[in-house]
Amino acid sequence: AANRLSAHMSRKRKKMFVEDLKDENMELRRKEMILRSIPDLIVVFDSSGSMSFVSQSASRFLNYTSCELENTSFWDRLTEDSVRLIKSAFMDALAVKRKPEDDTTPLADGEPISVRIIDKDDDKEKGLPFALKGVVHFAADSPECVCTLCPETPNAKRDMAHSNAIQVSDGSRC
Repeated sequence: AANRLSAHMSRKRKKMFVEDLKDENMELRRKEMILRSIPDLIVVFDSSGSMSFVSQSASRFLNYTSCELENTSFWDRLTEDSVRLIKSAFMDALAVKRKPEDDTTPLADGEPISVRIIDKDDDKEKGLPFALKGVVHFAADSPECVCTLCPETPNAKRDMAHSNAIQVSDGSRC
């Protein structure tokens, strides 16, 4: 009788655990959809420049998909001057004294950094002008930068609206 009761309780705990996992999974999928639908270009990279996340809006601004950019070097997509600016801001953010409970610190004191992104077949010296704003996040094994990039061209908003009107998204994921 004791064994049956123990087995019954074990099945009940397992069922509750599975239900909790399903709920957590649904919530994570919901948050992923929200993040992926943000129109701004969002990039997450570590101190070596490796991009672990690129929002699906990348193709609105660049001739790349998010899948093509993820797990590649952010440094390879920037002009040399832009790499120097971001690395310097990243190192400055790492050096900032923060409270142990703070898991983020703003990049460049929260001010936008003007950078130039090299698109496919672009001149490596020129690049497209973007304003980068972000934070350095410390909760993972190694610090990473979570940032947004907005075009700095005068017609960027109009061009983006035009591109959004003609772009057809299949909603696929990497």
